[in-house]
Amino acid sequence: MARLFSKLKAIDFFKKIPSDLTEATLTGAWLSIVAAVLMMFLFVAELTAFLSTSTSSQLVVDRSPQNELLKLNFNISFPALSCEFATVDVSDSLGTKRMNLTKTVRKVPITLDLERHHQGAAVEDTAHKMGPKYDEEGRFDEEPDIDITVPLSHANFEATLGRYPIVVINFYAPWCHWCQRLEPTWEASTKEVHDKYPEWDGRIRFAKVDCTAEVDLCRQHFIQGFPSIRVFRKGHDDIYIGGMHEHEAYMGDRTKEALVAFADSLVPSAGQPHRKLAGLSAAPKTPGCNLAGFVMVKKVPGTVHFVARSEGHSFDHTWMNMTHMIHSFHVGTRPSPRKYQQLKRLHPAGLTADWADKLHDQMFVSEHTQSTHEHYLQVVLTTIAPRHSRHTGNYDAYEYTAHSHSYQSDSIPSARFTYDLSPIQILVQETGKPWYQFLTTSCAIIGGVFTVAGILDALLYQSFKVVKKMNLGKQG
Repeated sequence: MARLFSKLKAIDFFKKIPSDLTEATLTGAWLSIVAAVLMMFLFVAELTAFLSTSTSSQLVVDRSPQNELLKLNFNISFPALSCEFATVDVSDSLGTKRMNLTKTVRKVPITLDLERHHQGAAVEDTAHKMGPKYDEEGRFDEEPDIDITVPLSHANFEATLGRYPIVVINFYAPWCHWCQRLEPTWEASTKEVHDKYPEWDGRIRFAKVDCTAEVDLCRQHFIQGFPSIRVFRKGHDDIYIGGMHEHEAYMGDRTKEALVAFADSLVPSAGQPHRKLAGLSAAPKTPGCNLAGFVMVKKVPGTVHFVARSEGHSFDHTWMNMTHMIHSFHVGTRPSPRKYQQLKRLHPAGLTADWADKLHDQMFVSEHTQSTHEHYLQVVLTTIAPRHSRHTGNYDAYEYTAHSHSYQSDSIPSARFTYDLSPIQILVQETGKPWYQFLTTSCAIIGGVFTVAGILDALLYQSFKVVKKMNLGKQG
């Protein structure tokens, strides 16, 4: 048994030095104090590092679910594009085309100064409806000419409006296909209405204005599409609907029966304020339009078009001015305040004021006629994975670079937002140190400082002994 104990003692890693071989020194005391302070400092630093987190960024192929849709949010004002014709279209590289989106788009008439004509009031969207019906071509070719078919001019326009309680005016352009198709029907309808309500009756008259000859007159009444049929009462076509200052416009079928029936419905209200009638609608009084909302698109290259379009109307390209102010254009869902703070804290490059909306509050002016504005956006997805993402989930942030230019186009001028999504995703992960690494480092701190301090103490002690012996030898 005694031999077994003696063998166990042989493997003792912590052998004790006999007390008569130890000696306390002042140098050793100072080294012990310094070593203790250094141990405490390094331990606190390691504990702080253990409690804190670090981030790592890497580039990976986009891991978004298949067929996931992307949300494009916008708020854009066009001071010279009427809400009557303003539309939003979407197309992409897969061949998908969606025309005149209305469910998620809100239109509000604005002035040339980008001010809303009535806060919160949106214009009724009629552009998506089926185009108006027409009479068969050639049906009224044999109708005799009548004096009233002579277009009004700026010289007799106001006098004509002031003479009759109700005047229905067709603003047209001779080159317009829809105007050419309407012309025989309009003349036949004019003759029948004037025969039914002759000059002595004086309650209603039909007339027309050639907008190629009377450019200023048509622009004064904000005519942007041809033909535009407006109703003037006592010299004005101004009406108020829901607090909105509008034009009184006819948007019904373009057949003789429909136009005559419309005239019959107007006659009882001659000299009376506007009232809602079949085929009657409101065209915005103000020349501009604010479009706000969002569209859902596939994650492939595509384009969002803002353009003037209407079934049954033609447009003069030289009249189209696509000057616009981009109040906001951002991709994806805006983060909540809590997520924004997490993004701000963990984003590898930090968050600037325009980090998700590079086009915020920028104005783009059409300096030439037929100018189309194109904005090219390169979109990148940054995914933030917090340390406890199993409970909170990851945070997605879409950022983009924007390059804008304008050019003259043979097609109808428009504002185009062409987007291209990067297939590379930036993944930012938040990580912390494991507990075992903290323990290992703490032991290394204690052992390392103790060992280094012991070595220094031994060197100093031996150095003092040598110096002392040399001094004794010189004295002997």
